[in-house]
Amino acid sequence: MTKKIIFSNYDSLKNPFYAGGGSVTNHYVAKNLAKKYEVVFYTGRYLGSKNEVVDNVSYVRIGSSLFGPKLGQLIFQGLLPFYVMTKKFDVWMESFTPPFSTAFLPLFTKKPVIGVTHSLSGEEMSNRYKIPFYLIERLGLKTYKYIIVLSLCLKDKIQSINPKAQIEIIPNGLEEKIINQLVQNQPEHILFIGRISMEEKGLDLLLKAYSCATGLSTPLIIAGSGLESEEIKLVNMINDYGLKDKVKWVGRVIGENKIELMRKSLFLVVPSRNESFANVALEAFSFNLPIICFDIPGLCWIPNKYAIKVKSFDEKALSKSMIDLVNKNELRVEMGRGAKVFVRNFSWDTTVNQYLFFLDKILMKK
Repeated sequence: MTKKIIFSNYDSLKNPFYAGGGSVTNHYVAKNLAKKYEVVFYTGRYLGSKNEVVDNVSYVRIGSSLFGPKLGQLIFQGLLPFYVMTKKFDVWMESFTPPFSTAFLPLFTKKPVIGVTHSLSGEEMSNRYKIPFYLIERLGLKTYKYIIVLSLCLKDKIQSINPKAQIEIIPNGLEEKIINQLVQNQPEHILFIGRISMEEKGLDLLLKAYSCATGLSTPLIIAGSGLESEEIKLVNMINDYGLKDKVKWVGRVIGENKIELMRKSLFLVVPSRNESFANVALEAFSFNLPIICFDIPGLCWIPNKYAIKVKSFDEKALSKSMIDLVNKNELRVEMGRGAKVFVRNFSWDTTVNQYLFFLDKILMKK
């Protein structure tokens, strides 16, 4: 009898508010697991969402689309224990969701629950809303026997909270055709690609640093979408700094438009205050692009040879690094060439095989 795997994550590929890297990874893994298992995916509702089958994965929308994404996430997490108690499955894969990541699902079932940490949001949400979400997150993490993380840094952090957990490091990946693509770059601009979330993604820091970059004429392209309130903040900040002629926000980009933006970039900037992995860094490396980022734990997996890591949240240092990398063509090319070799370690085939191995090991114990 075919085993049944259930995924849960508020975010999903078509979610108009997020559609982040975690949802892309989850779907890619789910559709490949569907070749061997029955796979059902519970995600949050949004306006116009419907239950559907995508790549042999059954998507079921739960919760409410009436109250916006923030309250929608809380409703979604509140409903998960009910579903885990009432649905038939062999393994449940819970992709952690803000604001406090876990829904304590192992407390509601004797069947295996794997916590998937595309995001540990407790600390960042605590700082943003001045509510101790991180305490709930820490309590929740202690209830999990099985956890998948994206990097050794994240494993060490969770292991210090829950020493008994079986933690598997499975990084995200890219398709082989993207990793092996031949790129003819024509660098014209500096690029940011990601969700428009001013504080979490550090766009306020990026714009301040760019505005202070005296003599820097290279335009900055910002690609991505987010909550309407965050997009308004972005536009207002661009105007407030007098950057309308140098900074262009192009909205969400996919397909050929995204390829063109990457191909015409000198480098990618990842100014996030908090990251669990940053898939976009892998994409940049596949285009022979180095990155500039803050020296935060979530990006510890990236070697310094392919990234300029700036003291965390130091706008002046970020500004100087952008100027330096624009002016040092040979350094950019050397870093990008090395990054292209490095990214070959991150194929989807390897990622999926690691998921299959971990799942099979757990199912054999049942």
